Amino acid sequence: MKYRKPTEHVDAMQYTGENLDDVMGFCSSLVHSGGFGFTDRVNGEVVMNSPAGTQRAMPGDWIVMAADGSLKAMKPEAFAATYELDE
Repeated sequence: MKYRKPTEHVDAMQYTGENLDDVMGFCSSLVHSGGFGFTDRVNGEVVMNSPAGTQRAMPGDWIVMAADGSLKAMKPEAFAATYELDE
């Protein structure tokens, strides 16, 4: 789904802990480069290593892809305060 910040349009997906296949498809460039994986299989934390740095997402967090393709993880509260659905 598309979301927007007043000056920025992004793609985003919420990681539920049960939608790993969907998240891996969303982060496909990192998956193919080997930059996506688990750091904590028990708790379901995923790690995304990119040129912009390392991002970690726990179930419930949002994964946000900026227009330049960079990815970042955001807590649900921060995501809700920053972005609104772009219809």
